[in-house]
Amino acid sequence: MPTQKVKLTTTPQKVAAANSPAYIQSHHNLFRFAFGPSQPTNLEASHQDMQVYTDGALGDLWVWVSYPSNNDTIIVST
Repeated sequence: MPTQKVKLTTTPQKVAAANSPAYIQSHHNLFRFAFGPSQPTNLEASHQDMQVYTDGALGDLWVWVSYPSNNDTIIVST
């Protein structure tokens, strides 16, 4: 997948598959993320940052925001 812009919501969305390297970055706000085979349901069991690199070894990468705003986008490169 080429570099793309992704609009985040409060619902986790998969932005990278397991075993695939990915780099994601926000230009404005913190985002939450977790790794796993399915969409997270316990959203408090997550990490928070403005950029993340993964080699894919931890599983699918799921990303969301705690509170929506106008600047909730990330850039994803896989």
